[in-house]
Amino acid sequence: MELDEAKKILDVERLEMEEIKKKYEKLFEVNDPKNGGSFYLQSKVFRAKERIELELKKNQSAPSN
Repeated sequence: MELDEAKKILDVERLEMEEIKKKYEKLFEVNDPKNGGSFYLQSKVFRAKERIELELKKNQSAPSN
């Protein structure tokens, strides 16, 4: 998944973990199949968060000039 797609799915512009976590939790719960939601959409939300976390991890480990 591209980073831009992940940001669109979670409806975030900046890579701020607190905002990402809030959006993720809300969207994950809303799309829970136990509550009539969609497993497919819940999976997309999960993968979007995973992709953004990967990007944040890469940015933290990148050497600064």
